[in-house]
Amino acid sequence: MSPHETTPRPWLTVVGCLPDGALAPTAPADALNVEAVFGAARLLEAAGVPAARREPWPSPFSAGIERLLARRGMPTAVLASGDPLHHGVATTLLAHLAPHEMAVHPAPSAFALAAAEMRWPLEEAVTLSLHNRPPEAIRGALAPGRRLLVLTRDGAAPAAIAAAICAAGYGASTVTVLENLGSADAARHQAAADALEGSFAPLNILAIACARPHPVAVADLTHDGCVTRDEIRRLTIAALGDGAGHLWDIGAGSGAVAIDWCRAGGSATLFEREAGRVAAIHRNLADTATRAAVFEGGAAEHLAAASPPDAIFLGGAVNDEPLFAALWDRLRPGGILVANTVTVEGEAATLRRFQAQGGSLTRIALSHARPIGRLTAMEPAMPVLQWRAVKP
Repeated sequence: MSPHETTPRPWLTVVGCLPDGALAPTAPADALNVEAVFGAARLLEAAGVPAARREPWPSPFSAGIERLLARRGMPTAVLASGDPLHHGVATTLLAHLAPHEMAVHPAPSAFALAAAEMRWPLEEAVTLSLHNRPPEAIRGALAPGRRLLVLTRDGAAPAAIAAAICAAGYGASTVTVLENLGSADAARHQAAADALEGSFAPLNILAIACARPHPVAVADLTHDGCVTRDEIRRLTIAALGDGAGHLWDIGAGSGAVAIDWCRAGGSATLFEREAGRVAAIHRNLADTATRAAVFEGGAAEHLAAASPPDAIFLGGAVNDEPLFAALWDRLRPGGILVANTVTVEGEAATLRRFQAQGGSLTRIALSHARPIGRLTAMEPAMPVLQWRAVKP
């Protein structure tokens, strides 16, 4: 295009609006005075678009896109809810149109309205849409202390999403259902996730204050003695980063470390070679409502099939040098590796890696009260050498 040429005028105008039909403040006064205005039937009605010019979105939605594209070059409008470029129709249309073909005028998004209603700074909340996703998809966003704003599908969705939250161990989270925001019918309902039930207005958004679940206890798990003790496990989770990202748990034993990691908001892949322990892991995952991938057999043979790790816990096979090299290679830059060992061989391998890679070494020595007749003594537990390293 030469310096004297101008960008073609958009033939399509996408206008955001509130549920009561109020248009985006930047929208031209005549934005909807075109031959065809596409949008949800309720918005077309609320905005007062004459019936002869209404083009309600059909089912399937793709058929409406085809009808819209057939008008290419002719003045056309789309009426959208809130911000059309935030989980909205304008994002979908950009897959079919060049940016210069479209003008977009956003109204306050559902997220902005919900944040204002809750008095939550929007930049501190996590926003996501479950409009076309199953309720269980919320699990990956749960984390202790996190605030979530969630677009839903319909009036039955809040209870289904609350059930998914409970299944992930976050039943104590506070869920606020915000109905019809931006209209005279706006309402809010608040309850703990494990107490939320019933149906709500079809147009709703959830504000969720995630409550951290209690760490799993050894006493609650199926295991053969190969299990990271409660205090050691909590120190290990802290060293790994408190559930930030995807964890590989190598030599998972009972799965306790991965379970705590997931309950803190992360995701995990577990590797265990002993068939009996793999069965125990599956049972423990089911009992604690934890979703994670599990590979049976030697870890090295499955690494390529696993999602890349942000953190690695090496609780078994600590003195396996080829395995360590493969793990260190797969760990992303800036990722954390933590290794715990109680054996002489494991300590020797750990010291070599500490000298080569740096990091920090910690000796964890605990004692627990035990009765001795009518008295009490402190009985030492087997000490653990813990190495924590951050990959450059």
